[in-house]
Amino acid sequence: MTCRTAFLAVALAASSILMGCSSDDGKPSEGTTGGQPSASTTPGSKKPVEVCVADADCDTNVCYQGDQGSYCSLKCTPETAGTVCVAPFAGTCNKKGFCKKL
Repeated sequence: MTCRTAFLAVALAASSILMGCSSDDGKPSEGTTGGQPSASTTPGSKKPVEVCVADADCDTNVCYQGDQGSYCSLKCTPETAGTVCVAPFAGTCNKKGFCKKL
């Protein structure tokens, strides 16, 4: 086997292994764009904490629909709340995994 063939075999094996890996830890996440809408979505024009009816209403593409009303929010975990739930949010998550309003 030549060096070129050996390199190709190693590269193909490594890419096959890497493609089978997943980083899903089972917790709610902000998606791959840090909580912002992905390029495949067409977000609405409502800003965080504004009243909404559906995810599509919000520029965050997340409409939290709670008992006390609905508002544009972001998904979070207790571990990510400090960096995800910045103003105009309260810096914490609710029990359902969404940023709380101030």
